[in-house]
Amino acid sequence: MAFADTVESLLHPAVFDTFGEPVSVNDLVLTGIFSAAYESVDVSTGVPVSTVQPVLEVRKQDLANGVEQGDPVTVRGLGYLVADARPDGHGLMKLFLHRADYGD
Repeated sequence: MAFADTVESLLHPAVFDTFGEPVSVNDLVLTGIFSAAYESVDVSTGVPVSTVQPVLEVRKQDLANGVEQGDPVTVRGLGYLVADARPDGHGLMKLFLHRADYGD
């Protein structure tokens, strides 16, 4: 069994069972791992600015129809829109989100 297959078949279930929570992506309810950690961003002025970048990690196989920028996501009762979606190369999709009620 290749390393990537081992990660997907053995590690993902353990991680998602431990840290996962129910989320909705395009009205499809699935399990995801949500993080809204603060990060410091240099806006090319030399002045650090603190921001929050909400990120949702989901199993690529759970997104039957894929995901695109602007798709709706609900986590913990809050609405978000997908700002960017990137595969991690190991069977997960990392969805970078922004709050739907903050505008575009």
